[in-house]
Amino acid sequence: MDNKEKNSDKDRMLEEILGQFNNKNISNHNKNNSVKTVSDIKRNDKGQYRSEPTGRVYSTDNNNRAYTENLPKTGHVNTRSIKTDTSNTENIYNTAKKDKSSPYNSKDGTRTVRQVYTENPEDNKQGRESNPRKRKKKRSVRLQVVLILTVIIFTIAICLSVMIISVGKDMLAIGKEESYKIVTIPEGADVNEISQILYDEGIIKIPKAFAIVAKMGDYGTQFKPGDFELSPSFAYETIITKLTTDEYEESETVDVTFIEGVDLYTAAKQLEEAGVCDADRFIYYFNAGGYDCKFESSLPESFSSKFYRMEGYLFPDTYTFYVDMEPELVCRKIYKNFDNKITAELYTQMKKAGLTLDETITLASIVQAEAGDTDSMKKIASVFLNRLNNQEEFPKLESDPTGKYVNEVIKPNIEIQSDAIFDSYDTYICNGLPSGAIGNPGMDAILAVLNPADTDYYFFYANLDTKETFFAETLEEHEENERMVKEQREMANNENNEEDEDY
Repeated sequence: MDNKEKNSDKDRMLEEILGQFNNKNISNHNKNNSVKTVSDIKRNDKGQYRSEPTGRVYSTDNNNRAYTENLPKTGHVNTRSIKTDTSNTENIYNTAKKDKSSPYNSKDGTRTVRQVYTENPEDNKQGRESNPRKRKKKRSVRLQVVLILTVIIFTIAICLSVMIISVGKDMLAIGKEESYKIVTIPEGADVNEISQILYDEGIIKIPKAFAIVAKMGDYGTQFKPGDFELSPSFAYETIITKLTTDEYEESETVDVTFIEGVDLYTAAKQLEEAGVCDADRFIYYFNAGGYDCKFESSLPESFSSKFYRMEGYLFPDTYTFYVDMEPELVCRKIYKNFDNKITAELYTQMKKAGLTLDETITLASIVQAEAGDTDSMKKIASVFLNRLNNQEEFPKLESDPTGKYVNEVIKPNIEIQSDAIFDSYDTYICNGLPSGAIGNPGMDAILAVLNPADTDYYFFYANLDTKETFFAETLEEHEENERMVKEQREMANNENNEEDEDY
């Protein structure tokens, strides 16, 4: 058979197949002008069929299968492959009619129809795109949830790690300073109260952790009251051991009272006589300082001109000590008491008065020594402050107790005699305040310096017998008061002598 006849046979077979599809199914869409029928297809010179309105080209391959080229985006029949055997055309149609979205096979297993579109083209486009968008959106939401959960888990893990590390460091005292403090545990304090006391004193950093450890060890009822020398460098176990084991439990206690104005040497002798500690060792450790108290940071940097570096900082009070107590522990207890007495309000008043802590204590020690009673302290303080504020006219304070301190305390106890130190304490020789305190003032004297009477006095003269103090604004008035006091004392002496003679 020649080529023309073969082409003719192929054309007839193709028209037959397409005709059946057109008559049975595709013709229904012609009403909407969405599908072109075989009548719309014309053969060109090259043996191809072209749909004139759409420009689609229908051709046959070497296996006598028809296929289309340049498929449009409309609702036309999209026939990827159609078997040329006309006996299976009905089967192809029936199969395609059942399901338009899947590929179909004829009875002999050959691929027949890929897909037929009969819907609106825009609807098909939207349908194809909507599902992927939803799936993408779901995946995005799922990813965000996973990321949030991951961040939360990591945050919790980091917080727990930091907490565990902090508790561990506090329990084992890792990286904590090696300083010592006197911690007082009151009678009847429970674990939580003791934990808070230790936290306030800077011994521990996590009171709840300490309380839990103490309760786990069943130490809740074993803590003992009293004063304990503790350090932040102690682990929880060491702290608990010290608080539950009183090293002075078998020791005898003794009360020691330091009166207002007592000097450091006399106080040391009191401790030695009471059996608390050696006087010289006490003086050494007390002047050494470094007991981590707040007031120590307010002390002057240089003490070269002082006799006793910490004279004035032994607060007059009644203390309970153990017999044969370590001097350092004694000093820490006294330091702590002074630290508690000098409150933030007092520091504010010192700043307002233009005085340092050391200047306040030094002047208060002079007022304490000069005053016969509490009522006269504020007027005496006003005299010294008026002189300090008018040093051109009154450069020297001229207080008798300062000379007494030099003769009775410094000279008998100084290792190398020093006129410079003697003169720096004697206010008849030195200008302004002496180098240091001449005793340990009480709170009344300290408050008198910070809240003096408003006067114009520059002089005062005290009758030591009657405890009366007479004030004057001028030197003439002061000299008159001095003569008056001397007359009073002479009269008192004469009366006493007469009484003695009568006796």
